[in-house]
Amino acid sequence: MQVAELKLAEAIIEATRSLARSMPPPRGAPYFYLDCAAAYDLRVFDTLSARGIFRKYEFALDIGSGLGGRARWLVARSECSIVGIDPSIAAVTAARLLNRRAHMEGQVRFQVGRLDQLPLRDRVFTHVWMLDVAADSTLPALLREAFRVLRHGGHFALQCPPLPVARRDDLLATLAAIGFVEVESHEVALAEPPDSRRVAITRLQASLRSHADAESLLARLPSPPRQPTRLQIFASRLV
Repeated sequence: MQVAELKLAEAIIEATRSLARSMPPPRGAPYFYLDCAAAYDLRVFDTLSARGIFRKYEFALDIGSGLGGRARWLVARSECSIVGIDPSIAAVTAARLLNRRAHMEGQVRFQVGRLDQLPLRDRVFTHVWMLDVAADSTLPALLREAFRVLRHGGHFALQCPPLPVARRDDLLATLAAIGFVEVESHEVALAEPPDSRRVAITRLQASLRSHADAESLLARLPSPPRQPTRLQIFASRLV
């Protein structure tokens, strides 16, 4: 598994290095979005950094960071520092490789850890993000951990697929019961990724087909979202 993740990271580096000679990468996306599981325009995340003041001294947590593309993009947009946590050793190893090649080690760090038992101290972060998560039975435990590591006055944001009204209301009630305040939600429309990303994914697919384990590597690439919208939820911790 770890070998496959590293092969994918190396293929992303090679494909985008070649592409960057003829096409500048999008702002905050040195790998043309290939290092992110979101197969849509990441500008939908701009609303996350609109909550609270963002400066270089702000300290954010990205829960479930994968290959790290989302964290790198958010750093470039907000200029804060970010820690990405993921339970996969393979994903964190690959994310660190991509980070070094992008020269972003100073602002983005990645760490292995269980998401329902974060290996982090209480009240460390000014912002905690959980993006593109599944709203399943494990979510309440993750929300409690997000609350625990958030500083007083800190901001929380969650993004998930749209939910039926009853399930959405249950999720908002769970956040309030944990201790979050100023809880609000809205749906956002997803937009197609930029043309540069489509060019990059075509080049990456062509490169991966030459690998002996091409089928496994190609299966790791993000697929278009099944739903054109996402539910975004915002909250704060005041005590």
